[in-house]
Amino acid sequence: MRTIRFMCFILVIATLLAAWGCTDVMLDDTSSSVGGESLISVPDSSADVSDGEASSAPESSEESSSSAVIDNTPLYPESYDERAVYFGEHWVLNYDFTDAYFNNSVFVGNSIMLHYKNYVNNARVTDSTFLGNSTFFAAASFSLYNNLKQTAESPDCALPSYQGKPMKITEAVGAMGVGTVYLSLMALNDIAIYANGETGVEETYKLATKLIEELNTAYPRVKVVVLSNTYLHYSSDYSSHKLNNGSISTLNIKVLDYCNANGIDFIDVSTVLLDGNDCLGDAFCSDVGSAAACHLTKYAYNAWTVILRDYAARKQAGTWQNPDSMKGLMPSR
Repeated sequence: MRTIRFMCFILVIATLLAAWGCTDVMLDDTSSSVGGESLISVPDSSADVSDGEASSAPESSEESSSSAVIDNTPLYPESYDERAVYFGEHWVLNYDFTDAYFNNSVFVGNSIMLHYKNYVNNARVTDSTFLGNSTFFAAASFSLYNNLKQTAESPDCALPSYQGKPMKITEAVGAMGVGTVYLSLMALNDIAIYANGETGVEETYKLATKLIEELNTAYPRVKVVVLSNTYLHYSSDYSSHKLNNGSISTLNIKVLDYCNANGIDFIDVSTVLLDGNDCLGDAFCSDVGSAAACHLTKYAYNAWTVILRDYAARKQAGTWQNPDSMKGLMPSR
């Protein structure tokens, strides 16, 4: 009997110890759960989200925005009126984390690009990382023709300067030691110097492709990226003029086809600025009423920045593709 009682006593003690051990594990689980809730704010709708989706939530709004764009969320509204408002005060596609992509690069162009330089410099007053440490090589009245024909000694020299010296584009790229050239087509100062619009488009196309090939030959490790030429405001778009939206459009399409055939990145920064008449919209044109209304507003450069950052995000994600085509335009009148 004593043996039986002793064995029963041992069994009771073991049962109590086991129960105490299980309670300790449950307390740890509860403590862990409470601790998690105190550190992480779980949305009310979390019950509708699987554990896997919840654990992969982005850590910042920038990551979330980037993913949305790379997943082909539209960059901007389709209608002109909505775009004018969106790129006015409400644009939100700030991919700051991609701006380092523009380090060691130069943006090349005429007065359109020169004004973008002013826009970027102004943005850098409050954000020193805006478009990375990219620089600019641009001047008013600069053109592909001037780049070919002029020298620093030309009496009407329109070449941009680097370190105080007027230079051709290829010379400046070498002196700067950059890795990427964002080359803006400069048709606004090129097409009209020829006998007619058709000749102007063909000769400007030859100058553009010759320059690209010259840069690729001189600096095989430098990447050339082409930016489309922007268009004219309705008030300046006449079929009787050699330079009109039809001739600009034809040049854009020809250069895009060349880029697609030769593996060169081409960024369309002009279609986004078109209004319902397929002209540079009022909201995006800074000199409406001038003889050649073509210069851009801050709103237009907001659009450029969104498009450039989207390009950088897609390049880093390995999803960038050139446009297959661009809309062919006709002169408005």
